[in-house]
Amino acid sequence: MKAEIIAIGSELMLGQIIDTNSAFIAKCLAEIGVEMVQTKTVGDDLHRIEESIKDSMSRSSIVITTGGIGPTEDDLTREAVANLTSRCLTFQPSLMEQIEAIFKRRGFRMAPNNRKQAYIPEGSIPIENPKGTAPGFIVEGPTWVTITLPGVPSEMEYLMVNTAIPYLRKKFHLDRKIIRYRVLRTCGLGESGVGLQIEDLMKTSKNPTVGTLASTGDIKIRITATADSPEEADQRIQKMEQEIRKRLGNLVYGVDDETLHGNVARRLEELNLSLSLAEIFTSGLISQKLGATGSPSFLQGVVLASLGSQKRFLGLSEGEFDSLHKDLKKMADLLAQRVRQETKSDLGLATCAQVSEEQTRTEFHIKAFHSLATPNGIESEGHELGGEPQIVRERSAIIALDLLRKYLLGAS
Repeated sequence: MKAEIIAIGSELMLGQIIDTNSAFIAKCLAEIGVEMVQTKTVGDDLHRIEESIKDSMSRSSIVITTGGIGPTEDDLTREAVANLTSRCLTFQPSLMEQIEAIFKRRGFRMAPNNRKQAYIPEGSIPIENPKGTAPGFIVEGPTWVTITLPGVPSEMEYLMVNTAIPYLRKKFHLDRKIIRYRVLRTCGLGESGVGLQIEDLMKTSKNPTVGTLASTGDIKIRITATADSPEEADQRIQKMEQEIRKRLGNLVYGVDDETLHGNVARRLEELNLSLSLAEIFTSGLISQKLGATGSPSFLQGVVLASLGSQKRFLGLSEGEFDSLHKDLKKMADLLAQRVRQETKSDLGLATCAQVSEEQTRTEFHIKAFHSLATPNGIESEGHELGGEPQIVRERSAIIALDLLRKYLLGAS
C-alpha cells in the first residue's frame, strides 16, 4: 500500500512557516505499514494543486492533503479535489452547525465567508473537526482515496489519529502488517563516534533497521521493525535496543520524545534534590529548559550577563574579580558554590565562558566550563566549542545538563 502527502499553502513555499504536518502524517502511516512514495509542497494555485493531486493519484492508492480548506479566497483545496473527481461542492448543514458552535463556544462572531467551509465534494465522507472550523473530507475513487485535512497542526494531528488512521485501517485491511519504531536519544558523543559504536548494526541489520540522526548536541538512533503484530515488532526492537544500550551505556539518556532536561528534572524529583543555576554564557537557556518542565526541584536560575552583575553576585572586589576572571574554571566552580549557598539548594550548576572581542557575531570559538556544586564537592568539565553563537550556546547548555545527569545517575 503506497501513499503520498501534499502540503498546500503559499506560506510554506515562501518559508514563512515550516511544514511539520508531512512528518507527522508519514509517521502515522509508517506505523500501520503504509509505504511513503513522496511528499511535496504546492502553493495556493488551483491549477498547480489539481496537477499535484492528479500526479499523486497516478502512483499511489492514498493521497493525503493538508491545508487550503479555510474560509478565504486562496483556500482552494476543496475546489481542486471536486474538479479532479468531477463532483459538485455541496453544502452540509451538519458541518455548518458544528462550525457555528465552535465560534459561539469561543466567543467570536462568525464571518459570512466561513460558510464556505461547510461545502465538500458531493458524495464524499465528511470529517468533523471538533478542534477548529475547517472540516475535512474523504473522497473514494476506483483505485485511490484522497483524504483532505486542515493545515493547522493541532487540528490535523487530531483528525489524522482519530479519523484518518482508523478509516485507512478498515478500508485497506492494514492490521496485517505494521511498522513500529523507537528512538534512542544520546549525548556526550558526536554522530561519527556513535556511528562507530553501532556501525555493524547499521550496515547488516535488516529487520529491525538502525539509523542515526544528528541535531545540536543530541544524536538520535532510530530502530525500525516490521512485523505481523505490535508484540512481534516490539520484541525485535527491544532486542536491538538492548544491544545498543550495551555498547553505548549511559550515553543513552532517553527514548522517543523524552528530553534531556525533562529526564534530569524527573531524576531530581526521584532523589528529592533541589537545583539552582548560575548562567553566564548560556543566557538563561538552561533555566528556560528546566523551567518549562514545571518541576519543583528547580528552585532558581540566575543569568549574569554583565561583568558587573557577576562581580556583585560573587561579592568580590575589583581586584579579586579581575584575578578570578582570568581563570574560568575557578570562576565556574565559585559560581556553582555561590548559587547553591545563596538559594540553599542541594545542587548548584554554573556555566562560564569568555567571548573575546576578536570573536565575530557569526562565529564563536571558545573554551566553556561547566561546574556542579554538590554536598560532596565540585564536579567540572571544560570543552572547546565552536560554531554559530546560538548553536554554541545550545551545545553548552546540553553539556551542563549532561554533567548534572551523569551525577544524578550515580546519586542515591
